[in-house]
Amino acid sequence: MKRSHPRVKLVVPTTGQRINYLRVCLESIMTQPQAIDVVIVGPAAATAPLAEIASEYGCRFIPERTSGLSNAINQGWEESVADYLGWLGDDDVLADGAISAAIEELEGNSDAAMVYGRVKVIDSEGNHIYTMRPGKAASRVLKYGVNLVWQPGSLYRERAVRRAGLLDPSLRYVMDFDLHLRLSQHGTLSYVPRILASYRYHPTSLTATNADPHGERLTVMRRYLSRRAQMLEGCWWPVAKCVGRVWGSLQILSSPRP
Repeated sequence: MKRSHPRVKLVVPTTGQRINYLRVCLESIMTQPQAIDVVIVGPAAATAPLAEIASEYGCRFIPERTSGLSNAINQGWEESVADYLGWLGDDDVLADGAISAAIEELEGNSDAAMVYGRVKVIDSEGNHIYTMRPGKAASRVLKYGVNLVWQPGSLYRERAVRRAGLLDPSLRYVMDFDLHLRLSQHGTLSYVPRILASYRYHPTSLTATNADPHGERLTVMRRYLSRRAQMLEGCWWPVAKCVGRVWGSLQILSSPRP
C-alpha cells in the first residue's frame, strides 16, 4: 500500500536571525532523495520572513508557542505520523545521502532506537576544521559523560522517542545528551561510519556560548548513573573528562588539513 506521508520528519528551530545559514541548512535537507516533512519553528515576530522562506523551500513554518530550543523542537514533533524523527540547527548542514544511510541502518537493526554517525566541524564560512569520528564505543561511554554522540548526525526512531519522552525544556545545552541517554534505555544506539552532517562552530553557536561545558552535563549524567557509580564519581569522572579531551584532540590531529 502506498504511503500517504513522508517517513521522516525534521524540525529546524530558528531565531530568524541567521537567514543565510538557514537557507544552506534547508537546501541540504531538500537535496536528500527521500520525501521529508520539514517544519521550521521560530518566533512569531519573525513570521513574515520565515513563512516566506518555508514557502520557497516547500516546507512549513510554525510560530513557537513557548521560547526555548527544546520547546521549539518538541512542538515541531507534535502529532507526527513519521517513522523517524530528527532536528537540524539552522546553522548546520546534512551530508549528501545522510537520511538514506540513517534509514538503512535503522531498518537493518530493529533494536536500534537511534542512529548516529560522523560529523564534520565547519567554521562560520563553511570551511572544514576537523571530522568527529565517534565510533561504536561512543554509545558505551555516553553514560559516563563522554559525549561523542553528536546530535546533527543523528536520526531517531519515532516510537522510541515516544517511549523515552521528548526533550527536556529545562536544559539549555545538553538536551540531546539527555535524550540519547533515555533512548539507550529503550534500544541500542547504532553507529554509521560515514559523515552524516556538518556542525557549524561560530561565535553564536550554543557550544561557543556555553561558559561551563561540564556543569549541565554532570547534572544530566547523574540522573542515569547507578548509586555505586555516583559514589565513585570522584574517581572516574576526571578520567572520563580526560578521555573526552584526548579523543577530541585525536580527531583534530587526524583530520586532513584544508
